[in-house]
Amino acid sequence: MKHHRMDYWRAVSLIRILLFLLLAMLAPLNVRADDRVNSYSVEQVQGGPLISFRDVDYRFSRSLTPPTGQWQRGPTPQVFRASVLNWQSGVDRGLWGRYRFDRDVLGNGSLAIYMLDSRVQLVVSLNGQELLRNFADPDVQKLSWYRPFLVPIPASAMRPGVNEILVRAGSDESLAVGRLVVGPHRALEKQYLWTYFWRINAPKAANSAMLVLGGFAFAIWLIRRHEIELLYLTLMALFSFARNFQYFGEEIPFNQTWFNAISIYSTYFGGLAGFAFYLTFMNHESRAKLIYLVGAVGILLCLIHWIFPVPDTIIYLPTTFVGFIMMYICLRRSDKFKDTANSLISAVVIIVPFFSLYDIYLFSNRLEWNGNDFFLVVFNGFLYCFVFMISFGKRAHDALNNLGKANQLLEERVASVRAELTMSEAARQQLTVAHAVAGERGRLMQEIHDGIGSNLITALAVARRQNQPSSTIRTLNRALADLKITVDSLEPVEGDLVALIGNLRHRMAGDLREAGIVCKWEVQPCGPLPWLDASNALHVLRIFQEAIGNVLTHSGASEMRIGCLEVEKDGVVGIAAYVADNGCGFDPRSADHAGKGVSNSRARALSLHGQLDYSVNSDGGTMVTLWLPFHRIL
Repeated sequence: MKHHRMDYWRAVSLIRILLFLLLAMLAPLNVRADDRVNSYSVEQVQGGPLISFRDVDYRFSRSLTPPTGQWQRGPTPQVFRASVLNWQSGVDRGLWGRYRFDRDVLGNGSLAIYMLDSRVQLVVSLNGQELLRNFADPDVQKLSWYRPFLVPIPASAMRPGVNEILVRAGSDESLAVGRLVVGPHRALEKQYLWTYFWRINAPKAANSAMLVLGGFAFAIWLIRRHEIELLYLTLMALFSFARNFQYFGEEIPFNQTWFNAISIYSTYFGGLAGFAFYLTFMNHESRAKLIYLVGAVGILLCLIHWIFPVPDTIIYLPTTFVGFIMMYICLRRSDKFKDTANSLISAVVIIVPFFSLYDIYLFSNRLEWNGNDFFLVVFNGFLYCFVFMISFGKRAHDALNNLGKANQLLEERVASVRAELTMSEAARQQLTVAHAVAGERGRLMQEIHDGIGSNLITALAVARRQNQPSSTIRTLNRALADLKITVDSLEPVEGDLVALIGNLRHRMAGDLREAGIVCKWEVQPCGPLPWLDASNALHVLRIFQEAIGNVLTHSGASEMRIGCLEVEKDGVVGIAAYVADNGCGFDPRSADHAGKGVSNSRARALSLHGQLDYSVNSDGGTMVTLWLPFHRIL
């Protein structure tokens, strides 16, 4: 019996030992979150160590006084969305976050706190000393969820050992205590400036530029109402601005519930406006049906989201799907658009859906953010407006070029018409002068014929009846022949040298018959001399009159030849007219014949820009050749 008692007490002792060991093992698990520092990673950067918290102690409390217990630990960031938790909108709520760390982990330099993704009214304190408050009036709702914060840490606020950072987030919608980093001020400032640029400054600049471009498109649409795609572009700019205001605005301008609804629903209808713009710009054959269909689906989705507690992705995913429809249409029609402007628009249409997918991933998997990421959809509206303005600029540039070409062509035509008018006026004036000259020439010819010519004929008749000396009769005949030649030079010959010499031959035919000289006509077809007017014609007639007169009076010839043919002299084409006889010959260089007739003939030929040559024929006679160019160089 005693043996059994000993076994019993041994068993009890063994059980006690096991229970003690079990309690010892479980003791750490029963330590409250209040008694432990948070989990964080340590990174060595320039200036010293930097700690990034991996979890946070959080607790819901509407009180402005920090809670003293019942903290829960969870990964950071801790985001609680009203739509998911079925919170009643408009009821103020508070979320406290606590971050505890060991001071000895950090360096001794200037330190700062870097915060992201906390919502929305924020109070930050360190060891009970308030460092940041982003609101002055508790009734003002802030837009701080996307805004980074850099909070310098005063040296007086730190203490040895464990330090405690408290963050209170207040809102009547979604709540969050976000990512928090503590470390060297200079290193954190670089991260802060980078993130602030891409999260705040860049969206603000892009959306401001988008509004300007959208206003410009609207102004053009007011002038060109038939280009409805300009109106769609304006609506896309307005919806995109309403959607993106939450990214860079500092305060909610009106009721937060309505503001959130407008921000979410503008995502879809901004995409719809971009869809309508692209289909209209590309002149898609089914654009009206597609626009109405996508619009009706959007209205239905917004009603569902408003009435039922569904996540915001019910709006974001269909918007992304619309973007992929645009991309599909773009890829199918890309072969029809080869110019730069359409290529840029097509590139944006292809890129934008992937921006949306990336943003949905960040929105749905916030725990995987590295804290410095930023949404890309905020730049969609700006990209559409920007590439359209490039397209419009190209169209305007082409239009200006065409206008410039049209103006240049118009100026050329005006100049041509002016030149034609000038030429026409000059021709008219020349014609007027020609008519006046022709009239005066006709009057002079009539006067010469009726006056001097009649008197010479009368004198010649009287001399013959009175048997005047033959010298007198010859003088009167020569005077009458000169008069006839002068009259012939006044007749319009239109540059026909052959006709001019032919008239002279006709005039002197009687004298040649009386002298017993046979005249042969050796004329080849020759072109006209454009410059052969009345005064030049008289020079030609006087030269040939002199040559024929020499044949009659000095040569003793029985035969004379008159001819014309085209001859090239020193590379210049012209007409060579000649008078040749079979008489005794003639040397114009001899002293006996160095009279005024030859020198006068040479002077006349020089004034005609021609050349007068005297040569000996094969039969011993003389040939006088006058060469005249078709075109004279003045």
